[in-house]
Amino acid sequence: MRKIFLLLITLLTMNIAYSQASVKKVKPVKANAYVNIHMDIIYLNKDSYDLLDQNNKNHYDVKDITIYNMIKGEKIKVNKPHMDYPNNHFIFKDATTNTNYLRVFLESEKVLVQLDDKTTDTVKCTIKKTKGYTHIEKVWYNDSLYYKFGTDIPQIITIVK
Repeated sequence: MRKIFLLLITLLTMNIAYSQASVKKVKPVKANAYVNIHMDIIYLNKDSYDLLDQNNKNHYDVKDITIYNMIKGEKIKVNKPHMDYPNNHFIFKDATTNTNYLRVFLESEKVLVQLDDKTTDTVKCTIKKTKGYTHIEKVWYNDSLYYKFGTDIPQIITIVK
């Protein structure tokens, strides 16, 4: 019995030593840093009513909003079922200002925001990609420049409908 115990201890020790010797040293991989690949949009009507507020009569419903990426002239509906935001957008409310925002993630330089079956707007942007760093340089909403990187302007667009 004692010989079996010693044999097991010896095999276990050899196995641990072999396992540690065979472990490869792996250098850490640097992840890309996505600084600001989104734009927050406030929609108001001409009387300054929040068009994303579900309590207002004529509002845009999140389930009706669809995002399309324009890639090489082709309109591609965003649908990534395994992502946190599979359609590249969500609505959130700022507790301090009580304002609703539509956050749109901009993956391509031309994005169509279909708010309902009658209204589709165009967001164009320039995206700067360098090694390990991606950010939005400029953003146009329906051909009007609203955002430029490096200025004190927040990444918020207010659109009056």
